[in-house]
Amino acid sequence: MVVAITIALFFMFKPQETTALFYLNLGYTILLEAVFFGYLNFLYAKVKEFSTPLLAVFGVYAIYYVIIGFVCMLAYSLILLHFLPIKFYIAVLMALTLLWIILSVLTAQTDSNYKETVEKLKDDTHTLNFYTQKINLLANRYEKLSAEKGLKYETDSNNRTALDRLKGKISFLTPNVLSSDTAVSQLTSLFNKCEDIIEETELATDDKLVEMQKKMKRFVDNAIAEIDMLKNLTKR
Repeated sequence: MVVAITIALFFMFKPQETTALFYLNLGYTILLEAVFFGYLNFLYAKVKEFSTPLLAVFGVYAIYYVIIGFVCMLAYSLILLHFLPIKFYIAVLMALTLLWIILSVLTAQTDSNYKETVEKLKDDTHTLNFYTQKINLLANRYEKLSAEKGLKYETDSNNRTALDRLKGKISFLTPNVLSSDTAVSQLTSLFNKCEDIIEETELATDDKLVEMQKKMKRFVDNAIAEIDMLKNLTKR
């Protein structure tokens, strides 16, 4: 509809002798309208693939492009036409359009990288929350088991079992620790080993309980050392 009105207005006020400049301005005006109204439709649709900051920045580029393009068109058609050849005018419009496209593409790429980073951070945060809940369950399970078996944990801290130390260490992990598949694999392996020791302790006879308690302590010491190693590696 807008394009049809634009074409009608151009031909309504066209000069007696139409030149290449007339059709060039007509085509460029339609392009500017397409950019402007295309952005409005794009914004209204709220495309999920793009973030709100991208839509805002892209809107600024689009508005600036439309305004500068319109000013260039008026300036050349009304004033500079008598001083500069039309090929200079075409070159300016092409350079302006190319600059707008490049900025838009770079912005879209930056936004894509930003979204990937945010999504990765969300996934890592969910994974850490899972690990925290998992170690809490295992620590509570081992604490109840230690009480049932009469196992006492002598410590100067408030830890009720050796596993409480590991629980504290895991609860302070940050998402950057999960920056590699190796780290995730190691953490998963630690949880599996911990669960295996708890199950062994549940099935252990009374004469094996002290040995199983020492085994849990050795596991916790090694697990904390591994986690510290992972944290140091991810800082580089």
